[in-house]
Amino acid sequence: LINELNHRVKNTLATVLSIATLTARRSEDVESFAKGFQARLLSLSATHNLLTAEGWQRAELRDIFRAEFAHYNDDQIVLTGPEIWLGAENVLAIGLIVHELATNATKYGALSRAEGRVEISWSTEGDILDIAWREHGGPPVSEPRRKGFGSRLISSSASESTFRYPATGFEADIRIRLFSAPADGLSLEGM
Repeated sequence: LINELNHRVKNTLATVLSIATLTARRSEDVESFAKGFQARLLSLSATHNLLTAEGWQRAELRDIFRAEFAHYNDDQIVLTGPEIWLGAENVLAIGLIVHELATNATKYGALSRAEGRVEISWSTEGDILDIAWREHGGPPVSEPRRKGFGSRLISSSASESTFRYPATGFEADIRIRLFSAPADGLSLEGM
C-alpha cells in the first residue's frame, strides 16, 4: 500500500511540475502565471476527486465532463456518448484536456457568450477513444498565430488530434489510446 501511495504521489508531483513549467513558458507575468496555474491545479483536483470516489481505480468519462462544466448552464453543454469507465492514467490526461478546451471556449469561443453551446460526443473502437468537440453560437474564430498550452497538451497527450477553425465555431477531433490498467499496475477487475 505504501509503494502504491508513493507511486501515485510521484506521478502527481510530476504532473504538477509539468503544468507549472508549461504554464510559466506561456505566461507574460506572475499574475497570469498564478491565475493559469491555479485553474489547472483546481481541474487536476476535481479529477483526483473523481478517482478517489472510485478507490483510484477508475472514473466514468461523462463525470469528467460534468465536473469541468459544473458551473455552466445545462443548455450550454451537450454530452452524447456511451458509458465509458477509464483507468486512472486516462482520467488524469483527459481531465487536463477537457479543462484546456473548456478554458479556451470560455475565453475565446462559444462559452464566451450566453447563447453559445458546446457539443461533445464520444465513442470507442477497440482501445481507442474518439472525442468530437463542436462549438456553436460563439464569436467567429480563426486559427491562432501560435500554439498555446492547451494545443500542446492535447497534441502530446492524444494519439491524434485535429483542430479546425470554421467561422461557425471551433472544432476538435481527439483520439486517445485507452489503457487496460492504470500506470501503477492496479487491477481493474470488474470493469
